[in-house]
Amino acid sequence: MKQEYSVLFEPVRIGSCEIKNRFLMCPMEGTNILECQTKYEFNENCVGMYSDRAKNGVGLFVCGMIPIKSYFGGKWLYQQEKLFRGPVKELMDEIHSHGSKFFMQIGAGMGRSFTPVPMVHKMYFAPKLSKSFMKLVGFDADNFFKAPTSGMPNVWDPEIKTVEMGRKEIYDIIEGYGKAAKLARECGVDGIEVHAVHEGYLLDQFSWALTNKRTDEFGGSVENRIRFATEIIKSIKKHAGEDYPVSVRYSVVSKIKGFNDPALPGEEFTEAGRDYEESIRVARLLEEAGADLLNADNGSYDSWFWAHPPMYMPLACNLDDCAFIKQHVSIPVACAGRMEDPDTSSAAIHDGRIDIVALGRQFLCDGEYVTKLRDGRMEDLRPCIACHNGCFPVYRYKGLAADISGGHPSGHCALNPLTSREKTHRLIPAENQKHVAVVGGGIVGMEAARVCALRGHKVDLYEKTDRLGGIFIAAAAPAFKEKEKELITWYERQMRILNIAVYLNSDVKALSDVPADEYFIATGSSPKRIPVPGINGKQVMEATEYLLGKKEAGEKIAVIGGAITGIEIAYDLALKGKKPFVVETLDDILKVDGMSAANSNFLRAALKYYQVPVYTETGLSEVGDGCVLLKDKNGTRSVSADSVIMAIGYNSKADLADENDPHVHVIGDAHEVGNLMTGIWRAYEIAMKV
Repeated sequence: MKQEYSVLFEPVRIGSCEIKNRFLMCPMEGTNILECQTKYEFNENCVGMYSDRAKNGVGLFVCGMIPIKSYFGGKWLYQQEKLFRGPVKELMDEIHSHGSKFFMQIGAGMGRSFTPVPMVHKMYFAPKLSKSFMKLVGFDADNFFKAPTSGMPNVWDPEIKTVEMGRKEIYDIIEGYGKAAKLARECGVDGIEVHAVHEGYLLDQFSWALTNKRTDEFGGSVENRIRFATEIIKSIKKHAGEDYPVSVRYSVVSKIKGFNDPALPGEEFTEAGRDYEESIRVARLLEEAGADLLNADNGSYDSWFWAHPPMYMPLACNLDDCAFIKQHVSIPVACAGRMEDPDTSSAAIHDGRIDIVALGRQFLCDGEYVTKLRDGRMEDLRPCIACHNGCFPVYRYKGLAADISGGHPSGHCALNPLTSREKTHRLIPAENQKHVAVVGGGIVGMEAARVCALRGHKVDLYEKTDRLGGIFIAAAAPAFKEKEKELITWYERQMRILNIAVYLNSDVKALSDVPADEYFIATGSSPKRIPVPGINGKQVMEATEYLLGKKEAGEKIAVIGGAITGIEIAYDLALKGKKPFVVETLDDILKVDGMSAANSNFLRAALKYYQVPVYTETGLSEVGDGCVLLKDKNGTRSVSADSVIMAIGYNSKADLADENDPHVHVIGDAHEVGNLMTGIWRAYEIAMKV
């Protein structure tokens, strides 16, 4: 370990609680230890995840948000004594046995930020008679959208409007926090985190003048607008003890120009939410009320990419703002937001800019982060690429308010299929060691090879080109994909240290040419083509040809295809000073199930900022000399273009596969074109059973 990193392993106090080092695992959806829809239930999936990370040295865990009151049925958290004294207490004992501490994050509500999943959406727009019946049986759709002020547009679906929360409801929640905190302390929970004056959730909406138009004691002045949160802190201290630690999840600044109008890094704008001046006052009021920690970052649901920074956001994107607020309070400040670089985080703590480094998705991606850092093995760290496919697959686009991807809840990891599935997906040595051949050296092929080797099989990996990585080499080419480049390097290292025989420049024509007991076919996919005049012109290139630098784009570029690849290319071109425009046949861009709204939120904002034209419900009908012909419902028109980049998708390529052979396993895009998560998870799940 570098000497500079030693500061990360120094203890720090949060009120009366001493944390053994400076690492905090952030609260994330899916890491909540209690689930709550119609009733509270213990989240068994999180036990192995927390245990593994406690064994690997995480100092403090803050679990994902647990609502103070169930959305259906109106059950209170403080009434769940059986769960607290049973599985919650057992988990606390396990975490404490490794010297780690645990804070329970409790949420007051979501207001206009509530995600109207299809069932709730139908409830809200149900006929009056049906809504009246649902209220009688305890399913009042308005409960989901209680906010400081009525009539505000829901973040996901502006047609849904908020309903003003009554004073009694507010005071009931304040009291509920205190009672829940008392029970939590009795059962070994080390502290409470108040969720949240952060990210545009309910307490944040109370704190903003933009969203709080009340005239009672909870509206008007800054002191009144923050009163809901400060009274919660006081209630916790009253019921659980003045020495019981309280953290507040806190957005230093909101980074919004208005509803659903985010600000990009470096953009000049007028803050519509909480600015620096007001943040100082709010932070001091929270401290005066008894807060012992500000667990800080930036953003709101209107600017989601600050609180859940995707790969397009800079590393340590919130550090300067967190360091600013630390100057104005005497309690510790944690900073979250792509803080996984230990050079940056250790320097920030050494210089007194922050006190704690808060990591979230990196701990899902590699639970051994602290151990590997301590042991000087950072090259063995699996890098988080900030894709959000497994940890936060809440997506939205035109025609869909919001949904959760593929039946997989949040809190998993696209790159680490073991996370939150430790009980069912741990690797065990193979009973019969076999000879395994993997054809295709992309990420998915290397994952199959890695898992088979870890289980004791002899593995040969064949790649037809001169390097490993497959199509992911092109995907990782843009400058904002530094972590994806690191992922390729990480996999290449795994091949070496696991003694996997890698054969480059080996184009396998038949499986009989590479004898083995088991085969994995990871031969990927080929680009789709559309038969229009001029498509074979020299100004036309495939997405991979552009990304790999095999062809150079001109100044004005038609990007054909508005899914992830096309929009990322358009963004990359805009960053380079080019003038791209996007052509998409569907009624919206980024209409990709499973693509996190945090990622699409950024890309939409970036296209708007760089003034990239987008033509939806439009098709390419011809490539001409210095132009393209586009066809929509109004007819055909010509748009000037020096270059055309095709990004319309891919077709699976699995020529070697024999579907009737149980020893041949087709994985990745060769099986079905998908994202990195679908490929890695399938490879892992087959390889763990071979």
